[in-house]
Amino acid sequence: MARWHEVAAELRDAITNGIYRPGTKIPKEEELEARFDCSRTTVRRAVAQLTVEGLVTPVRKGGTTVREQPQRVSLALDTAVYRDELGYYFSHAVQSLRALQSPTITEGPCPPDVVPLLGLQPGDPVVIRDRVMGEPDSGRVVQLATSYLPADLAVGTMLAEVETGPGGIYDRMEDELGWGQLDWEGVITSRAATTEETRLLGLAPGVPVLCVTRTTIATAGQAEGRVVEVNMTRRDASRVEVRYPIVRI
Repeated sequence: MARWHEVAAELRDAITNGIYRPGTKIPKEEELEARFDCSRTTVRRAVAQLTVEGLVTPVRKGGTTVREQPQRVSLALDTAVYRDELGYYFSHAVQSLRALQSPTITEGPCPPDVVPLLGLQPGDPVVIRDRVMGEPDSGRVVQLATSYLPADLAVGTMLAEVETGPGGIYDRMEDELGWGQLDWEGVITSRAATTEETRLLGLAPGVPVLCVTRTTIATAGQAEGRVVEVNMTRRDASRVEVRYPIVRI
């Protein structure tokens, strides 16, 4: 085991055992150097590892603070689709969220991880709809949502407009475009946050995002059988937990 691993392990244990409590600072670099009889580089690598794990937060010119663990919001594992006056939504936990700014609409090559979901080829163009969602009263950003739509289906339609009208893009797909009653499938994953996600969601260093990826399938018209949208929502993974019932069989 490298020396910085050992230093990180001892500091981690001290945090876990409450020696260094949330909101307090761990010893300064020079103190840790003397305590562990190691170099400044070793200390910094150990602290960087704890930062990635979400246990501490470096404060510029202010030392390193043990991170307060935020209270988590429970999200029920919901497999139903609902509708209210604004259109479809996919969990009661997100019904109250609203767009905090106008959607950003761009065109570009399909991201590599979305290519197989849309059945496209690398480099194929897509319409990208980005939305920042949050609490309308406080203005706090809670969720980032991005929709990817095949350009051959979306360009020149309301799907590529900022304002898509009552019911949003799904009503446009089912009604004006005649793509039939839509079907959806979803998966839950997690990954490291991008720089932009960290900024928008106000993430602490090292905190990943919880991702819900939903595919939208057309059942009629020119798009019958195609995945017509991939929607990816991202949340602060340290603030949410997914709950589900366990049934005795």
